[in-house]
Amino acid sequence: MVKQIYWDLPLKESEILKTLFGKLVPPEDDCYYLKPGRLVTTDSLSEGTHFLHEWSSPEDLAIKLIEVNVSDISASGGVPDYCFLNLGLSKISQKRTWVERFSKTLRKKLRDYKMSLVGGDTFYSQTTTLSLTVLGRVKKPWLRSGGKHGDNLYVTGNLGLSELGFQTLKQNKEKKSQNEAIKKHLQPKSRANLVKHLLGYKINACMDITDGLVQDAERLCLASKGKLRIRIEDIPLHPAAKLEIGISGCITSGEELELLFLSNEELPKKIVNVPIHKIGNFQKGKPGLQFLENGAEFFPHAKGFLHFSEE
Repeated sequence: MVKQIYWDLPLKESEILKTLFGKLVPPEDDCYYLKPGRLVTTDSLSEGTHFLHEWSSPEDLAIKLIEVNVSDISASGGVPDYCFLNLGLSKISQKRTWVERFSKTLRKKLRDYKMSLVGGDTFYSQTTTLSLTVLGRVKKPWLRSGGKHGDNLYVTGNLGLSELGFQTLKQNKEKKSQNEAIKKHLQPKSRANLVKHLLGYKINACMDITDGLVQDAERLCLASKGKLRIRIEDIPLHPAAKLEIGISGCITSGEELELLFLSNEELPKKIVNVPIHKIGNFQKGKPGLQFLENGAEFFPHAKGFLHFSEE
């Protein structure tokens, strides 16, 4: 008899979700639509995965925790109003000075968004873990699955600065020359101010860019069941980032929190001083993502940051 060997290999993220949901289809959107008119989302920051204490101040972490969650609500066309906070505090983050600095900034950001902190949990952790659950209100949510044949693909702002900031910190470069990039990485900003203006247009599908344009555009393809063709020359790459990390670095830059959306309307090139760029088009059919540079196919060097192996 041949002895069988069972290899307990690590799972990819898609396999983990499939195991958790069993026969149910895992959700495609970052927000869950609670009828009537309610949204809920949750996101976390984990020391060693999303931040290091030597890089991120308590103020940085309070801002980032709120912004990444508000961004999910915004990408669904909603407005945040209530939240629950879970704090796993370590020997570093349990200290009075750290907690007071974090709390002061957190309260300010909550006031800025007119949000109420209504509950949560605190516990000791070997490493700092911060988690926020946000409830929002919405009339009709923007879903990733709503793309229609012939839609234009739009993106707000520009891409690449967050990755440049990360590389600057990682390589311990001279920070003064890249202050803008470092701030973008440590304190990303949602596009919540755009939502009420975009509601005046027909937005068929939307999401925010948190794992880079390459990965997130692919998710949009899968959810809307179609193919995206994206023109490299039309993607708004931040000039300094393009120079330092190249095109591939910019289009795989995560935590940009820019909105990526599909619409069959012609949108203005600017809304409340935020640039709106038309970078491609969508066609129904077999899901797929194609980048074109002056008509020739362009292949990114990587997919960007992955929490788990995607072999």
